Amino acid sequence: MTKGIDEASDSLRALWESYGLLHLPYRMLMLTKMLDRLTSSSILPREHLTLAEWRVMANLARTGESTVNALAAAAFVDRAEVSRASRSLEKQGLVARGSHPSSKAKRILSLTTAGREMATRIGGQRRQFYAYLLDGISEEDRKKVDDVLLHIAVRVEQYEPEQPAALANS
Repeated sequence: MTKGIDEASDSLRALWESYGLLHLPYRMLMLTKMLDRLTSSSILPREHLTLAEWRVMANLARTGESTVNALAAAAFVDRAEVSRASRSLEKQGLVARGSHPSSKAKRILSLTTAGREMATRIGGQRRQFYAYLLDGISEEDRKKVDDVLLHIAVRVEQYEPEQPAALANS
């Protein structure tokens, strides 16, 4: 697992090490920002998509159909961001809005044929990119990292800011 670590630039290593292990969540945020910037600057401009639009497409490719509210909740993003992105995708002919079976106000979003084709193409590129990122990390280590991330996600989900005394005893 040291192949990538040994190749870290001095500036990345200095930044990374300037925070201790207690700051692992901050390091995760840094990595997320790095991935978002790379995605936004290298892959999505070729497809004329924003990061928010791609996320809507990727989630619709995974679920088949959804509502704006459900997509926002699943991605932990603002409903307005998903709404703007889905409207833009609809104008581009990549997403269609249909009637909701139990609500006149809600709409069901789904990918059009062109949207599914684009999502399949970009999804393949993303899988290759993820394989590149994970190269040199064993399946066992990937599982360990996944377990740690899930543990942190559970703790975030369970966190209650009104109870600081509970944090002191953790």
